[in-house]
Amino acid sequence: MAKVRNLSDIQQEIAFTEFDFYQRYEESFKTSELGRIKSLLPLREMAISFGLVEEKPKSLRVKRGRKSFFTPEGKVALAFLKMYTGLSAPKLMDALNGNIHYQIFCGIRISPENQLTNYKLIDSILVELSKKLKI
Repeated sequence: MAKVRNLSDIQQEIAFTEFDFYQRYEESFKTSELGRIKSLLPLREMAISFGLVEEKPKSLRVKRGRKSFFTPEGKVALAFLKMYTGLSAPKLMDALNGNIHYQIFCGIRISPENQLTNYKLIDSILVELSKKLKI
């Protein structure tokens, strides 16, 4: 019982750096140029206008298949990021794997051990969005 009490006394002093790590990046992202752009972009409304999200879901039916890596808002953000950076899909994939601010912009977290390798994921998202354009 005494050991548990001692642990609880020092528990507040134990730092969990992995949580502070992302929090610092998120704070620095808010003040970066990309962070300011993201705060001005209506990503949710854009995803709705692309038809990626229904404003009012018709049913709560469970969808089958693999869950998408990007949220609907993340897909729109990725398309914007591609145009913003002017990078090709393979180079954007490399940049996305290595740049935490790009990951925050797209609403994803990529583990260094499990980086994205198939750049065609970016191309397929862009094709999906372009098919939904009404021009």
